Amino acid sequence: MEWIPALVTIGSVVSAAVLGNLWVSKDALRWFRELRRPRWMIPFQGFLVVGPVYYVLMGVVLYRAFDRDDVAAIVLSFVVLVGNEAWNGLFFGRRSPRAGFFGMLAFAVPVLALLAAVTGDALSLALVGLYFVWVLYDIAWARALWRLNP
Repeated sequence: MEWIPALVTIGSVVSAAVLGNLWVSKDALRWFRELRRPRWMIPFQGFLVVGPVYYVLMGVVLYRAFDRDDVAAIVLSFVVLVGNEAWNGLFFGRRSPRAGFFGMLAFAVPVLALLAAVTGDALSLALVGLYFVWVLYDIAWARALWRLNP
């Protein structure tokens, strides 16, 4: 294991998680719980599982990109980390399902770019592909929230 890439990866992922969750105050969570939701939305506890899984997934992808000296994948991994936290600001910070929907559409672009960048690494490709499926769910979910809570 290369220690500097490992420390940069861990520091980046933990920093993103901490900073992104600053947007999610108790008031924002209360607002979220009061929204009308589509019947097919996963239970709230599911989001509490997906969050940590996402950060581990991104940590693996970022570390493997460092290991391959894949500058495009490194940069795009950081863009995805920052973009995910920016989405928290749009949705929870502004308390806006509309902003959350359009933010998720915009967020899909760097995730797709990261997917394209890691095609030479089977594990990273599988992880980012799995995450992109979640992003597609998030797009549909955010649209439904917006429609139910104009």
